[in-house]
Amino acid sequence: MASVNPRRSYRSTIRRGDAPQAILTAAATLFRTKGYLATSIEEIAAAAGVARPTVFAAVGPKPKMLKLVVDHATTGDDAPIPVAERAWSREALDAKDPATSLRLHARNSRRICERVADLLWAVESAAAVDTDAAALWADLQEQRRTSMRTFVQSLARKTELREDVGTITEILWAMIPTFYLRLVRDAGWPPDRFETWLGDTFIRLWLP
Repeated sequence: MASVNPRRSYRSTIRRGDAPQAILTAAATLFRTKGYLATSIEEIAAAAGVARPTVFAAVGPKPKMLKLVVDHATTGDDAPIPVAERAWSREALDAKDPATSLRLHARNSRRICERVADLLWAVESAAAVDTDAAALWADLQEQRRTSMRTFVQSLARKTELREDVGTITEILWAMIPTFYLRLVRDAGWPPDRFETWLGDTFIRLWLP
């Protein structure tokens, strides 16, 4: 009589409450290194140490996962607090001296880029061929414009600027994270150097 091999059951070492964070951490790493489209649910599950069904049960499908990892990287945590209400964002908005405000904005831009620039690049790359990624990219672009506009409007209330609010908003939107990726990731600038250069550039461009 032929022996029958029992089907192996999957045993995860991840506690149930830890699964979402483990999955999102694994997804963020894979999206950065392989890209969104090239990363499979199976790879995310394996990297997180969970079964494939757990990925869907604990977090959801890939599009939702992508949004969550970008949101968490942008803010630095998973607390439901908008960027504009974060202490570090308010510090730049509320600084009375325009030059200080711009340097703090450069600091915040650098810190956000350190966490999210590669993920944004992954979203933009996928957006050309994936409808979910394209929708997320469009939402992220509008969110960034809104955030930039809020900052520039606060700056305009403190001093006369060299350009109008709309022009400065669009330039800020175009500069970040593109300049970070080119100068830090590709050209090898230390992040501190990039932050200093960015603050100096902001001041030269827009303050009288």
